Amino acid sequence: MKTATYYMQNLQEARDTAQRCKLLDEQKLRTLSVGDYQEWQISNEGVNCQTALSVSEAASVRELVLKQGKSSAPVAAPKVSAPPPSSAVPALRERSDQKISSSRTYAPV
Repeated sequence: MKTATYYMQNLQEARDTAQRCKLLDEQKLRTLSVGDYQEWQISNEGVNCQTALSVSEAASVRELVLKQGKSSAPVAAPKVSAPPPSSAVPALRERSDQKISSSRTYAPV
């Protein structure tokens, strides 16, 4: 696995990887089941993707802040989106909640 430090020292690689990973993540989200997608996210490839995305977004924000400090014209901050994994979690929770509620039995009163 590549660390954030590695990607900070190799920023162009982080940006290239992040660009490739955005497409790969969308493809994985469309084609894999929730469980398989979550497994992919914690794989070396998935972790490298998330790290590269985080580092490249942080570098873009840093560059924007530096540019704003040098110019008097305000610049809009880049839109930072939440990673897709959080969108997959509610569906998984709903499934487990259904299993729990259907397996409950109550003692007679």
